[in-house]
Amino acid sequence: MRTFCIILGSIAAVLGFLLSFIIESFAYIPVVLGLILGAIALILSRKKGMRESVPKLIIALSFLAGAITTMNLFKENKVADDIEQVEKEEKQKQKDIQEIEGIEGIE
Repeated sequence: MRTFCIILGSIAAVLGFLLSFIIESFAYIPVVLGLILGAIALILSRKKGMRESVPKLIIALSFLAGAITTMNLFKENKVADDIEQVEKEEKQKQKDIQEIEGIEGIE
């Protein structure tokens, strides 16, 4: 059971780490699965008196993938901000042109 949890936890942790760079929204599923399986493997390792380094590594990698995924979700979308800024500038130019035409019409 411990070996099964370590294998599946390792796969889930690595998959979560890779998905945290590619598809941020789906990376939480393997991250949580890696944390759960790593915790189960750690508990079984402590009960049997075996080494705890591999389950701790799985948990650490899962936490790292979760942190990267969370960081990527809060990252600003600069392209969208640039488009909004360009649209605002164009509207301001149109307003300025209308004001100049209004001033020229008065004189």
